[in-house]
Amino acid sequence: MLINTVLLFLSNSLVIFMVLALLLSIKNKFQLCGLTLISGALLGIFFMLLLWIYIDVISQMFDDTGLEWFYASIHILVYILILHFIHRSHISVSTANNSRQSWYAGVILAFVIMLQGTNFLIYFIGYWSQTDMVNSLFIGVVLGTGICISISILLYFFCLFLNERLYGRSTEVIFILFACGLFNKTSDLLLKIDFLPSSRMIFDVNFIIREKSELGHFLKALFGYDASPTLLQIGLYLGALFIALYWCQFPQKPWRIPHFKQAVS
Repeated sequence: MLINTVLLFLSNSLVIFMVLALLLSIKNKFQLCGLTLISGALLGIFFMLLLWIYIDVISQMFDDTGLEWFYASIHILVYILILHFIHRSHISVSTANNSRQSWYAGVILAFVIMLQGTNFLIYFIGYWSQTDMVNSLFIGVVLGTGICISISILLYFFCLFLNERLYGRSTEVIFILFACGLFNKTSDLLLKIDFLPSSRMIFDVNFIIREKSELGHFLKALFGYDASPTLLQIGLYLGALFIALYWCQFPQKPWRIPHFKQAVS
């Protein structure tokens, strides 16, 4: 019970702490409002409780695949919101209009809390009724929270170090990779319901970094690390990464179709 609780924190709740650390590391740069982040966290808790209440109803939709479709849709939505947040942030900084960006950050935090917190809430409430496991569950929650807070603090200062010493947009790049990792979770969900065709894995690097290890959980939460990916998963990840880099790194050059007369001339 104790080990399961800690591992559940690393596989689910760690993502929440990482998003919060990334947002705080760019808070001053993008002039984000701390009150908006708090509001986003409270909204995420509300969404999490609401999803927990109606999770049985959602799961029975679309021939008992409603929950997978719901999670996949929210993952894609968060991916789009993160890219739009980074893209618009540089424009907002130049125009000194950051109130909308603060709300984008709050909504991103709210959706991530809803996605990652619901699984732990179901686990926590399910085992809380078993009185003989309360002590182990409580200790596991304390240890898991401490580990997640420690990792998020290290990530926060690491992002600040990269921004100051190496590259000013390092945190945005990490945020982009995080968004691509979230997007790639969509393929896992759609593979479970046989919506996407299954394919053979290309390689297995568990002998280097085991996916179920502490470092594996960290990399999976931050970048969507998969030790044995398939060709489809790699293609989706690279496609999402290409779109993200173009959208965020080249905000001043949107797609344009040249006028016919100009093209002829």
